[in-house]
Amino acid sequence: MSIPVIALVGVLLRYLTDAQLLTTAEPFVGHWVPRTGPGIIAALLILAAVVRYGRGLATRLPWRTLLLTSSAATAAWAVALAALISWDDVVAPVRGEHEYLPVVPIVTADPAGFLGGFADDLPGYPIHVRGHPPGLVLLLALLDRLGLGGPGWAAALFILAGASAVPAVLITLRTLGRIRSTGPFDSRSAEDAARAVVPVLVLAPAALWVATSADAFFAGVLAWGVALLALTSDPERHGVPRWTCAVAAGLLLGACPLLSYGLLHMGLIALAPLILSRRVGATVVAGVVAVGVVVAAGLAGFWVWDGIAATHAVWEPVGQTRPYLYFLFVDLAVLGAIAGPAAVGGLARLRRTDAVTRVVVGLALAAALSGALLGFERGEVERIWLPVAYWVIPAAVGLRASRGSPAGAPTDDAPAGPAPLPASWLWAQGGVAVLLNTILESPW
Repeated sequence: MSIPVIALVGVLLRYLTDAQLLTTAEPFVGHWVPRTGPGIIAALLILAAVVRYGRGLATRLPWRTLLLTSSAATAAWAVALAALISWDDVVAPVRGEHEYLPVVPIVTADPAGFLGGFADDLPGYPIHVRGHPPGLVLLLALLDRLGLGGPGWAAALFILAGASAVPAVLITLRTLGRIRSTGPFDSRSAEDAARAVVPVLVLAPAALWVATSADAFFAGVLAWGVALLALTSDPERHGVPRWTCAVAAGLLLGACPLLSYGLLHMGLIALAPLILSRRVGATVVAGVVAVGVVVAAGLAGFWVWDGIAATHAVWEPVGQTRPYLYFLFVDLAVLGAIAGPAAVGGLARLRRTDAVTRVVVGLALAAALSGALLGFERGEVERIWLPVAYWVIPAAVGLRASRGSPAGAPTDDAPAGPAPLPASWLWAQGGVAVLLNTILESPW
């Protein structure tokens, strides 16, 4: 009910005041335009397949196969939603004049000059470049030099990275659950909980903005940074040395503030491994490496705080025209919308979930709330919230019904642990995505 109320308040503000809102589809950016096309068939088929087979596959597939399958299914779901009218709709957002690609030729010609003069030259760049650090443009320029330039490759990068956030979240939940376990049954329960949320992660309405926005790439980078940090404390880790994981986590987490300033406060999620494992060493190593990445960028010509100051100067006039209190509610409502009804329903039962889920979801909510309360985000958050949305969705595990013995212990004639999520929640999760896709025309 909050979204219709916010939309009504938006209409009143638009006609009764001089407040600058978004477009005509508050709380979202875009326009309410009923539309459909051949892509709706693919989306409905994927939705039906995930509801019918997803829960069983999530239970039975080998763990590594499940990780790959969950990422592929998320990418397919995102692409099916994006290609509602035609395949060109998948790439069209990347080609926009306000996006990153128009700057790539400048960066390719002189990357050092671009980096060193970024803060000073900011007002002359496209809108999305003005609102972000230079990291993504530099990456796209590097891909261009490698022969992987253009909107098609950029769209593939964003979608694949965004879809990979799902297995990264699953790895984090399972790993931290094993760290907190006191025996084989607890360890198995941690994996069961992670497996249970696979279908709702795949079907999340957030997929509407995974294809195709750069924030999907940011979501993937942050998610894998957190996952690698969790793996440093995994008691059953095989193959990869602990400190290698810590260094890799530091590199990814250090790249976050060079990709999006919003990832600075969203990085609160990276505290989950420290809080749950209480193992300081690996976190310190990752932190030192992350700071080293930021300092290295500064020595190369771009200091993050200079970029924040320049961006604030550019966007401050816009922020002053957007009413703070209204957008505080808008931002939180949109987070609930893109996380999906299963996540929102699970939040009401968060106390019934395990400690890992409570900590991870709590940190994600704290990260989003801090950004909204401090006014860092005032609208346009359906894409900005992607890095935190996939960490809120595991709250849906609280919707599972218990089965087995009353004490929760396994019996000979009943499977151990709670049951999968009811199919009705999966229909609702995917149904909201399909509904929004057919009535909301978004620029991303």
